[in-house]
Amino acid sequence: MVKRRNNIANGNFSSSNDSIRNLTKPQLYGLYDEDVVNSEDAEIYEEAKKSVGKFAEEGEGSSWESGNRTGLQKFIHILFSLTFLSIAGISYNELSKQLHDNHALHPEFASRPLALGVEICQKMSFGVVPTWLAYSLEGVLFGSLLPLIDKLWGQSVKQTTFTSILRSTNAMLGVAFGIRKIEWSSSLQASGAWFLLNIVLWMFFDGTLSTLFGCLSIGTVASVTCYQDVTEYSQLLYFMDFYFLGLLLFGKLGRYLYNH
Repeated sequence: MVKRRNNIANGNFSSSNDSIRNLTKPQLYGLYDEDVVNSEDAEIYEEAKKSVGKFAEEGEGSSWESGNRTGLQKFIHILFSLTFLSIAGISYNELSKQLHDNHALHPEFASRPLALGVEICQKMSFGVVPTWLAYSLEGVLFGSLLPLIDKLWGQSVKQTTFTSILRSTNAMLGVAFGIRKIEWSSSLQASGAWFLLNIVLWMFFDGTLSTLFGCLSIGTVASVTCYQDVTEYSQLLYFMDFYFLGLLLFGKLGRYLYNH
């Protein structure tokens, strides 16, 4: 008994406990190992957090680099933007010539405000500017109008994506196709339905007050400039509808091109 007490006093009892623990550890350690307690989902979550941080740093670096483009890169970007808007302006004029319904809206009627702009441009240039270039300049003007209004308005707008531009273009073509193909009971019915659809498209694609102000203004200007050619009130609303939706599309193009 005295010897056993001495062993306990000398720490032999603790060493025997360590031996027992070592014998039982292989069986229990598989259940309570830290790699098991820390679940695989937690590891995936931690890796995802690290990856997000890494991509965020890379995104900040790329945005910093895009803000420090060389003069040649800026020139190429501006040249591409102007060329794209010019092609869009010519295409917009061709679309206006094809727009008509089965009543008061005749072919090429919606293109009269654009034709008037071409006449003014040619008179100011003494006939030097060709017709196609004048339509191109109108496209550049339309594409630059909303970004300029945003600057003057001081309103921040959400970033325009290429997908939203495709959707806007499809909406424009879809409306033009619907006006031509649907048998409307009157031109006023078609123009009224188009106007309501424009409001919905503005809320869906943009929703900013600067865009609404710009689209209503350009539609009003188009209606006033061609008032002498109007025989029905529905034709005034057609001008408002077509140029409202047109500026909405050109505005998204301009924001996308000038802000990238």
